[in-house]
Amino acid sequence: MQIKNLIHKKYILYGLSIIFARGLEMLVLFYAAHFLSKSEYGDLEFYKKVIEVGSSFLAFGLPALIVSYTTNNQNKTYFYALSVLFAIAFSVIVAPVLGLFHLLILWIPLLFYALYFTGGITQSYLLVRRNSNVVSLYKILVSILFYSLVFMAIRYFRISGYAFVYPAYFLIFPGLVLSFWLLYKEHIRLGILKKYTRLFFKLLPSSLTLVVSNFANLMFLYTDIFIIKLLSVQPNIDIADYSFSLNVANMLLLIPLTLVQVDVEKLKQSSKEVNILFHKIVVLVLLASFFLAIFYKYITAWYFVKFADTMVLFLIILAAKIFQAFAPVFGTYLAIKRRYVLNLKINLFVLTLNIILSYLLFNRFGLYGVSVASLLSLAVRFILFKLAFQKHKILH
Repeated sequence: MQIKNLIHKKYILYGLSIIFARGLEMLVLFYAAHFLSKSEYGDLEFYKKVIEVGSSFLAFGLPALIVSYTTNNQNKTYFYALSVLFAIAFSVIVAPVLGLFHLLILWIPLLFYALYFTGGITQSYLLVRRNSNVVSLYKILVSILFYSLVFMAIRYFRISGYAFVYPAYFLIFPGLVLSFWLLYKEHIRLGILKKYTRLFFKLLPSSLTLVVSNFANLMFLYTDIFIIKLLSVQPNIDIADYSFSLNVANMLLLIPLTLVQVDVEKLKQSSKEVNILFHKIVVLVLLASFFLAIFYKYITAWYFVKFADTMVLFLIILAAKIFQAFAPVFGTYLAIKRRYVLNLKINLFVLTLNIILSYLLFNRFGLYGVSVASLLSLAVRFILFKLAFQKHKILH
């Protein structure tokens, strides 16, 4: 029975949907790196990361709230309805701020990512209201539609920097229709909706902790890009070099992302399962790192020749990603044990450390300085998560 559960098709399908979505993203980014100039590619990467960080803020921790606090089908549905309405209303409030920074064009992409993209509100609702198989198919379908439009924007319409922006304008309406259809089937009643509205707003302060934690986590991952944009004399070109190396190294994160999400129910059972999974991740990550280094050397020598001088930069970033890959299993365990404040403190501390190190080291060593800052910060983050796990683990 244990072997059957281990290889159950729902785990396989969910894991494959993660790999498929990330794989499509990588293929599109590889194509963009080859097809576009360095300046255009740097612009694309910058706006992509602004959308990812901004949408996390706009979602306001509601995906985690739906997963953590809903217990029956009724409150799952009403919390989803209120989350969609809240995200739309919040986006209207945020729109003037975007206008002040001449970023109003990102309004719809931010809303689309928050509601319908990977990790968004709708995905979380489908996970708790339906099942993991439905979510897997949803992620695959959304990924195909979105990244196909991104590819066409780059290849046929020469939309470089905004290639991750315009597809949302085509997909937001079908997404809203989907939300309306999901809620229409559940026969929403206004009186019950009002009752849940009061509970929903009572829980928003708890959600705010998740917002800040997730926002800090994303900002930490993208601090290097924003520092480069702010301080570099040739930001788009430097972002292109750094992002290309970063995207290849990020392939390493598919290992912990897949294993942790697929085995999350096991992690809830015992801290011993955390140690077992961690050792699996260490072996697979170190083995994959070796092949990634060879892979990078080959593709930059034969295909992506304009990035051939970034090998040293890549190796530093790869070392940083090894430490990053070691951390999620412990961070997930702390989230399972509802150590949200502790998680937030670690992320905020490391974010502050990374900003300071990135600023100081970029001024001294350029891109190498930023990559070393990430390496040191991610190493500290892993150590802090490991120590926190050792302190709070509950043995069974």
